[in-house]
Amino acid sequence: MRMLTAALSLGATIAIAAPEYRHGVSFFGEFKYPPDFEHFDYVNPDAPKGGTLVLATGGNWNSFTPYLNKGIAVPGVNHSMGSQPFLYDGLFVPSDDEIGTFYGNLAEAVMVADDFSRVRIRLRSEAHWHDGMPITARDVKFTFDHIRDNSSFNVRSAFGMVASVEVHGDLELTFHLVDINGLNAAVVTSLGKIAILPEHYWRAHDNTRTTQTPALGSGPYRVKEFRQSRYTLYERVPDYWGRNLGVNRGRHNFDYIRYDYYRDGTVAREALRKGLVDYRRETDPRYWFKGYDIPARHHGWIVMRQHNFQYYVGLMRTLVINERREHLRDRRVREALTLAFDYAWYGRNISQGFHSRARSHFGPPNFSAAGMPGAGELTLLEPFRDELPRRLFTQAFEPGRSEGTGRNRAGLLRARELLREAGWKVRDGILVNDDGEPFALSFVIRSANDRRQILQYVDQLQRLGFRPVVRMVDSAQFINITKDFDYDFVFAALGVAQPPGVEVVSYWHSSNAMLPQTRNLSGIQSAAADEMIMRVLNARSRDELSTAQKALDRVLLWNFDMIPLMQVEGPHVVYWDKFGRPPYDAEFRTSFPEAWWYDEEKAARIPAPD
Repeated sequence: MRMLTAALSLGATIAIAAPEYRHGVSFFGEFKYPPDFEHFDYVNPDAPKGGTLVLATGGNWNSFTPYLNKGIAVPGVNHSMGSQPFLYDGLFVPSDDEIGTFYGNLAEAVMVADDFSRVRIRLRSEAHWHDGMPITARDVKFTFDHIRDNSSFNVRSAFGMVASVEVHGDLELTFHLVDINGLNAAVVTSLGKIAILPEHYWRAHDNTRTTQTPALGSGPYRVKEFRQSRYTLYERVPDYWGRNLGVNRGRHNFDYIRYDYYRDGTVAREALRKGLVDYRRETDPRYWFKGYDIPARHHGWIVMRQHNFQYYVGLMRTLVINERREHLRDRRVREALTLAFDYAWYGRNISQGFHSRARSHFGPPNFSAAGMPGAGELTLLEPFRDELPRRLFTQAFEPGRSEGTGRNRAGLLRARELLREAGWKVRDGILVNDDGEPFALSFVIRSANDRRQILQYVDQLQRLGFRPVVRMVDSAQFINITKDFDYDFVFAALGVAQPPGVEVVSYWHSSNAMLPQTRNLSGIQSAAADEMIMRVLNARSRDELSTAQKALDRVLLWNFDMIPLMQVEGPHVVYWDKFGRPPYDAEFRTSFPEAWWYDEEKAARIPAPD
């Protein structure tokens, strides 16, 4: 053990080089909570246990096998950032009132090599599966081997940096990581997002096949009963091994959590209105403003509010321009396309003020390229002056403005001027090049709602002389079209973890531009962007991260390869007022459902649904 410690020269954070175990992983060497802390500040440690929470889900499922390249997993099985899994535990738990700080759950302690190539984990000796068997290092190794061998392309890619998991005994292991897109704290924390699976259970079952038999878990809940296409009911495990840990005390308070399946969002919304569903995330502004004006709300039985969420920032929805296409390679053409979009009209008629306008790829002001570039940014960007637009160094980036009438004359005039400079001119109402070839544009969409969001924009493009074509396709067609890069415009969601992880590589790094099934939908290949991405991932202080993120944002904004529509923000939620919750929401994520509880007194005043 001493030899290993000395050899690794370990520290559990970017900023700490001391060879010692720590009680978590922090991007910047800071922990709000000490080892053996009692509970998070944003929970009620004495919250009562009991009651049932009923949620609606629109996705059907057909398998209890996690991380498989086929089948659809049941809700509550897979680990996801910001939401503790019901059935399984992970190595770490994120803190909802800190950014970039994770505390040990299954992991009692962690050491991280200075170059992030090795991560040593010591597991908690008291951790056990629901059948009483202890959770061991072999379970962790089995889980990551299963991901390597059996998971989907995207999951395998996300964890391709795990070269091997070395088991040192029942409770100790080392992750050996390889540098694929840079090694940093984000890579380490991503290991904690994985639900650890029981090797002894899956050795007796086939983890390469879908199954409708509930699997063995370790988490605060287990499957009590289910009917496929109808519901899944979880029950709280009273003797859950981790119930007294500081990361869990005051959380997981409902006795039962039930998912009811609704194939149609309208039906699910009606189920909430009738009291058959307790809680719903509302994503449609039409219903947010008008859909819940019912007697129950006037009685004060229904609450509508916006929750906090900053684990991810970035773009919830954007129109991406494919700059691989010959006619879209000129930056002036792409800028003209962005100017033709009347966001003020879109915000009033489509978004209806429900979503904030996205002005950045990252959102919060301390990470966005607002105003003129600062001295730190200029230092990073100066080596790429020949590649980048001159205006980037001398002007603040300003998104297009309009009065919202749907006829943005000033924007269209400037767009026409840019197109003329790029060699396109209008002849008989049609935009053509010197060879007389018309400028065709293809929008690839997947729903009627997509069509609704671009109709006014298509009209503006036609006024400029473009010949846009809208292609509505199914999921299989969409996969093939994007794999072949056969589109000019496509909708995308580009959420970015905070602090950022390897997703910034997949979205914007040149190495991914020409890969099939790439998430680099714009096809950007920029040495400046590549360097800023590596600076972001390898930042060793908050100031370094802020400067690098602003510089990356600035490079991307001045490349004009997307039209941002909606930024990632906290969800708008509607729920029946029969729950208790802590007196304040955690700054970076409202801890629902983990920190809420069933309030019998509140529930008693609400009539039972018909």
